Amino acid sequence: MQLPMHVEYPVIAIGDLHGRVEWLDALVAKLRQRPEWPEAKFVFLGDLVDRTDTVKELVSRVLELIAEKPGSTCVMGNHDLALVKAAGLHDQPPPEYWVRRYGDVYDHKWTFQSYLGRTPDYLPLGRWVKELADLKAAVPAEHRAFLASLPWVAEAEGHIFLHNGLSPELDCPARVQLECLKRKVWDRAIVNPRFGTDTDRLFTPEYPVWLGADRKLSEKPLPFPGKVQVSGHIKIDAPEVNPVGIRIDTSGGICEPLTGCILTSATAEPVFVFSKDL
Repeated sequence: MQLPMHVEYPVIAIGDLHGRVEWLDALVAKLRQRPEWPEAKFVFLGDLVDRTDTVKELVSRVLELIAEKPGSTCVMGNHDLALVKAAGLHDQPPPEYWVRRYGDVYDHKWTFQSYLGRTPDYLPLGRWVKELADLKAAVPAEHRAFLASLPWVAEAEGHIFLHNGLSPELDCPARVQLECLKRKVWDRAIVNPRFGTDTDRLFTPEYPVWLGADRKLSEKPLPFPGKVQVSGHIKIDAPEVNPVGIRIDTSGGICEPLTGCILTSATAEPVFVFSKDL
């Protein structure tokens, strides 16, 4: 599946979903009443999976909405990346880094429950590897192709849509970082982490900071000249807007409201719509 990396206005950006299909349905019902709806395109900001046992239904609903709104897209979040890599949804050998990390760190049991109808055994490691293989087999082919092919970034004339943010700890200008995101390039020799920074000390070739490895980037990304970054990743109490970025993950898959951000042009102020009245 090839999702677009360029979207036309009006755009509706939606933050981290984590399986919450009922919240998405409530938000979309409100969005359908908006004057922007007929021409609007969706940009989902990633983290579709984990934390709720309705992941399968949520992924199907996102696919339905993307089909309803041609030109819509979805970028990859760190939870999506972890699942794709650990379970080998990308039809490549699962990296040991993600096999262990998905079991250690992520709320994976809900994704297993949704697709397999049971929770997995994490220990011993050999059993966990088999559980991941069973999970892959249970994920419908359309879902596997969709999740594995998620782009790392999308852009419009005045906005960049990504899960986390661009990094000031790379000796690599914002425009080069955007190009690396488009090409899914995360290579130390190219992005060149600044000596002594957290990104330098903790660098791993498996986990790009832009997708979530550096949590600081959600709040304080490297500015991009002429464009505002729209992101999720870190749960906040209410949407935040400044000249550099718009943050909209108000649910984290934990509590409502889920936020939709309507952008009608490169310079228009964002309009926020919520799944639940505040």
